[in-house]
Amino acid sequence: MIDSGSLKYFLGVEVTRSKHGLFLSQRKYVMDLLADIEMHDNKPTGTPIVKNHELGIYVDQVPTNKDRYQRLVGRLIYLSLTRLNIAYVVSIASQFMHSPSKDHMADVMYILSYLKSAPGRSLLFKKNDHFDL
Repeated sequence: MIDSGSLKYFLGVEVTRSKHGLFLSQRKYVMDLLADIEMHDNKPTGTPIVKNHELGIYVDQVPTNKDRYQRLVGRLIYLSLTRLNIAYVVSIASQFMHSPSKDHMADVMYILSYLKSAPGRSLLFKKNDHFDL
């Protein structure tokens, strides 16, 4: 084994140490995701989901590209590891992976617009003097 120094990046998670504690972020992952789907011109949003959303499976829904939807939701599931603020909306989006519609895809794009507003948000694990959980 080789000592490579302090941890900086592991499985898409950036690790930063400070006097306050340990920060875990997936900023590069978010930026790569937004670049892959070419969301350069989209306007950022302030919330991860539309108020009073009515997602569901309806008879008259217009289907969308199932593979693309599943791939995007899968990437959002991995991203919710450090972005707990999107965990709820990603869980809602993942319920429709078997038959996504254009409305479902629009909501996934809305989540991505929210991520564009603050791609570098992170988790902070504070330093303390005890080892209690």
